[in-house]
Amino acid sequence: MDPVQIPKAIKDAGFSATEVLLEADGTVMRRDGSLQLDVPGLKHAFALSGGSQMESLAQHADLVGKRIRITGKLQADHGEMPPRLTVESFQQAP
Repeated sequence: MDPVQIPKAIKDAGFSATEVLLEADGTVMRRDGSLQLDVPGLKHAFALSGGSQMESLAQHADLVGKRIRITGKLQADHGEMPPRLTVESFQQAP
């Protein structure tokens, strides 16, 4: 599923969520000075922003271009911007 559609899918299923916590495996990329998580099969990358471990991830330049698993909160509804994902935890993907 395209990350942009997750909040709509939750609403269409008859639920409301104050926050959406998700776990995603993908490749960390640096674009325009910001970190993103490219997940295979998804149309949009997640822009990584905020969360208790964002600063720690930003200091790991050796992880850029590598596959990792991130657990974070989806921050949706930013118009034309890619969906944002906070970084609550991360580890190298299996």
